[in-house]
Amino acid sequence: MVKVTLLQSSISYVTGTPIYTFMLEYPRVAHAHVLTHRAFSKNSSSTRAVPVEVAIQQLIADPAQYIWTGKQKGMAGAHLDDPVILRAAQVNHNEAMYNAITSARMQDMLGIHKQNAGRYLEPFQNIRVVLTGTEFDNFTWLRDHTDTQPETAELARGIKDAIADAEPMMIYEGEYHVPFIDRHRNEGGSMVYTLDGDELTLEDALIISQSCCAQTSYRKLDKTMSKADNIAGMLQNGDRLHSSPYEHQATPIPDFDDPDGVTQTWPEGVTHMDRDYVYWSGNFKDFIQYRQLMPKHDPSKSWVNK
Repeated sequence: MVKVTLLQSSISYVTGTPIYTFMLEYPRVAHAHVLTHRAFSKNSSSTRAVPVEVAIQQLIADPAQYIWTGKQKGMAGAHLDDPVILRAAQVNHNEAMYNAITSARMQDMLGIHKQNAGRYLEPFQNIRVVLTGTEFDNFTWLRDHTDTQPETAELARGIKDAIADAEPMMIYEGEYHVPFIDRHRNEGGSMVYTLDGDELTLEDALIISQSCCAQTSYRKLDKTMSKADNIAGMLQNGDRLHSSPYEHQATPIPDFDDPDGVTQTWPEGVTHMDRDYVYWSGNFKDFIQYRQLMPKHDPSKSWVNK
């Protein structure tokens, strides 16, 4: 029902704060609950990006599995273990799914765009999500609970278990958390970035990582440099940067002298300080989010009027 894969974990050399990136697959019904937690950076499979027939075949091969609960007052359903009712509920659900497939195909045949026709499939789909964050305690505390939608609770437990088993890599100033890229230290202690055994420059590691995060929209993955260059061109085309794939890469906020909280002394990419005098970059605590270093990512900046 829920798949949780830890893609990469890192820890800041300054504060000991960890950052985690997951590849998640779960019933789309749980996605609204994930979106409620704004501390996460996310890229997800998109109805608008996948042709209708491809989406249908994906759905048939891997439909979302629901945890059926019994009707009662309140937002949380009752435990249900009657095999006759459970079987009937699943049969009724499957019939609704195939009716939705028929409706989506009919709209597709009429020439309706996938951003409309594909919506009929969403209640029955799993969604694939790359998710990065430094703040998971609130999500796991709130969602791993009997009052939570059962599919969301299972996701929260999976994330909590993966974090408990993780061994984050210590990274230093100028070194990066780069999901989808392998990292190790050479004999001199320097960070080495690799992909399928081939060494990469930091610049190429960032570009490929961003490309892979962006490709989550399509539910397929191409790690080549040519694909990365193509994706970068699409993300950066025009006067607006499509910024979300740049949110998953991060480097520790270095230790710096800031006696008076003067923003002019802050390293580039640091966006604010909270009331506990902790530095943030976007939604990351103690890490500079690569998005904050990109031009054209924020319409409030002066480049818009130039």
